[in-house]
Formats: sequence, structure tokens, C-alpha cells
Amino acid sequence: MNEMNIIVIVSDTFRWDFLGCYGNRWIQTPNLDKFAEKSIIFDRAYAGSFPTVPHRSDLFTGRYCFHTRGWAPLPPQEDTFPKMLRRAGYYTKMVTDTGNIVRGNMNFHLSFEDWEYISRDDLPQLEKDVKVPCPKYKFRFPERGYQLYPYLISLEEEEFFCARTMRRAAEWLEKNYTHDRFLLYVDTFDPHEPWLPSQEYIDLYDPDYRGKGDVVFFPRYDYADFLTDAELKHMRALYAGMVTLVDKWIGFLLKRIDELGLFENSAVIFTSDHGFYHGEHGRVGKHTVLNGRDNWPLYEEVSHIPLMMSLPDMPKGERCNALIQPVDLMATILDLAKNAFTKESARSIGAAHFRRK
Repeated sequence: MNEMNIIVIVSDTFRWDFLGCYGNRWIQTPNLDKFAEKSIIFDRAYAGSFPTVPHRSDLFTGRYCFHTRGWAPLPPQEDTFPKMLRRAGYYTKMVTDTGNIVRGNMNFHLSFEDWEYISRDDLPQLEKDVKVPCPKYKFRFPERGYQLYPYLISLEEEEFFCARTMRRAAEWLEKNYTHDRFLLYVDTFDPHEPWLPSQEYIDLYDPDYRGKGDVVFFPRYDYADFLTDAELKHMRALYAGMVTLVDKWIGFLLKRIDELGLFENSAVIFTSDHGFYHGEHGRVGKHTVLNGRDNWPLYEEVSHIPLMMSLPDMPKGERCNALIQPVDLMATILDLAKNAFTKESARSIGAAHFRRK
């Protein structure tokens, strides 16, 4: 094969152990499980720099950033795998609703020839007299939670951000899949909280909850004793419902990839940045922001991440037990695209990259 397209799908806060292909038996993720059947499944993929923005820095640059810059913009002079692919003749496209990587001069979008941000910033102020089924003290961002609730309960499924992002990525593929070579990077913030999918998704996992407690769809990061056992179970069901919704819409994109025949000439990668505690180890969240000195351990529920990769002419449904982190993906992607690099461009790209290490 002379050319290899690259499609990367990142879904924020997607717990690895909530996927059927990683052994889960109570959450429905049929589309990603089907994708796993045609992929290499990495059983020991772990977060590197943490959380959202540091993870993308690792992914984009192939270098750990947690010890140098943490949650900070990507320096404009930093070489990234989209920039390198672009210099090698790839058309590079980003579709994202993850505002953390494009707002405030974070610069991740500048690595791409073309990019689209499906904004979460300008949500409508709905004039609805709606009782929010949770007191503010249980929310991570109380005012934001009360603002979002009327909006979230009014959404049709197609209006969820993951749906809009995956649909837009599919539309772009339909018009551009005949490029000689392309990189499509798709990044959705779902299933990051707040979690309030439509009732049909919630009822898959906790149908009899009504009236038994608060609906904690935007929980504060804290020790779990501020919730009852019933509230914890329902909070977990809200997240599971969002996981199933995200699986459906990633499945929408994967189906379009299949229909366009792109699995035959493309590397398709799915991963996440970290997970979330739903009462495990007595915690809710992924870290504590209440006391910066009280750092939480990164147990498996947060540090272990999903990673699946479909490659033409490679084994399907096989598992890899190698220890993998996001920094490894840049080198892998560049290797998959190696036929696009001339000797001179590969030499100059490699030299520029390693000079900055």
C-alpha cells in the first residue's frame, strides 16, 4: 500500500472498563465493540500527562508535557504530528467540540490546514421555570449546572455535541475522502460531565429511580459520602447512558468510514484521555480541586484508557499487552504515513523534532 489515510477519534472521559470489548457486561456499546472486532485492542494503555489539555499535548507532540508546562497552550513553534503530515502532503482536518483545546489561544487547531469548532460556549438562555432536581452544593459548578439543566432536558438527540461532531466529520469525509492522503482528527468532549442523556438512555441502567434521590448530573469532585448509595448508582447510570449515546454517534461515523471503503486504506484510531470515579475508592470525579495539596491516586478507573486501532492488512480482533501511552501514538502515526515522506523531508522533520527534545 502506497498511501495511508489517518483518522483519529478522541472521546473525553471515556472509561475503558465501560466498554464490552474490555469486559463490561452491563453497558451497551455495540458500535465500538464491533469496531474492536476489526481492530488491535490495546489492553495496557494508560494516561500520560493529565487531564484534557496535557493529554492532547502528549498526543500531538509525542513528548510528556506534565513536568514542563502542564495545562497550557501548545507553543506555536512546537512540532506536532498534524504539522508533519501536512508537510508530507497530507490534507489535515480537525472537527471538535472540545473547547479546552481551541479557546483562549490554546493553539491546537493551528496544527491543521482546516478546522471546525462546534462551540459549547454560546448556549441559549432558556426562559423556563424548571425545577432542577439537585441542590447546588452537590454540583461541581453550581451556577453552570442550574443554567445547563433547562437546556439539556430540551435537547433532541441529534443536538448533543457528540452527535453534531460525528455528523460533521462524516459529512467532511463524504466530500473529501478521495484526497490522495488525509488526516481527520475528531475530538468530542462527551461523555465528560454534565451527563443528562434522554430518558430512554437513563432507563437502560436505572429505570426505577424516580423519587429516590437527587439527579446528580454534574457532580462535584469530592469524597463520595455527599451522595447516598441510590444517588451514586443513578449517577453511574447517567454516565452509562452518555457512554451508550456516544457509542451510537461514534458508530455513525464508523459506519460512514466503512461505507466509503476507508477501512481498506486508512488507519482508524479510537482512544480517550482518562476515566472518572463513580464512587470507587470512595471518590467522585477524577481529581480533587477542593484542596490542591490533597492529590488523589490515579487508580485504574481513571488512569487506564481505551485504545483500539484498525489497520489495513493487519490482524483483526487481536489484543496487544504492551504498555502504551498517548506519547506513543505520534511515532506510530508517522510510521504508518512513512511512504508519504521523501528521504529529505523525513530527515528534516526528524531533525527538527529531536532538536527540541
